[in-house]
Amino acid sequence: MKRSFKKQLKKWNIGEYVRQFSIVTGGVLLTLWLSSLITASSKQREVRQAMQLVALELRNNVGVIHDYEWLYTDEKRIARLMRERNFSLKGLPADTMEVYWRRLTNGMGKPFRFLTDALEMFKTTGIAAEITDKRIVIELLRTYNVIKAFDNSMDLYYKQRSEALLPFTMGPGNLFGYGELKDTFVELLATNSMQGWISAIPHAFNADFFSHNSERIEAMIAELEKRYR
Repeated sequence: MKRSFKKQLKKWNIGEYVRQFSIVTGGVLLTLWLSSLITASSKQREVRQAMQLVALELRNNVGVIHDYEWLYTDEKRIARLMRERNFSLKGLPADTMEVYWRRLTNGMGKPFRFLTDALEMFKTTGIAAEITDKRIVIELLRTYNVIKAFDNSMDLYYKQRSEALLPFTMGPGNLFGYGELKDTFVELLATNSMQGWISAIPHAFNADFFSHNSERIEAMIAELEKRYR
């Protein structure tokens, strides 16, 4: 057996052995490298798709801010007109009166809602860990904090309106009754709480409050769209 092994050893070509070993090893390393490359490419594709969804969500939220801005601008216009008229409805056409009524009393809460679904996906799926530039992660979270702060401001604004309406809704005038609109509106405008609220509306937000918030979000959108086309 020993002689057979020695004979076989003599037949080996050490150069051929090294060559074959190198081929096998190189093949394994190439396979591992390609596998790693495919995995990395797949992860980057997931990151790109996720960030595109985030950008779309932010775009929607900018639209919500614009909706709030339009509504507040109209409420402010009506509030100033009512102050100039000393809270009187005399001489107002019925359709104008109805518009004023809707603007000043419609609903008991916020009319619009911000989306955060893409943010939750970003935070819970490990996407953030795959982004090498952590600055973009920090800026994105700050942007959503801007949205949250804006939403809190809207909460406060519409809560104050609800509080102004509450005494009337709980009293004999009943905001949601079936009386004539004009009579109900006159009763409402006669209350101190409603007059105080209407007087406060024009001063609720600074002139650049809405544009400042929307511009900060749009800057983040532009950065995401540039990076993750």
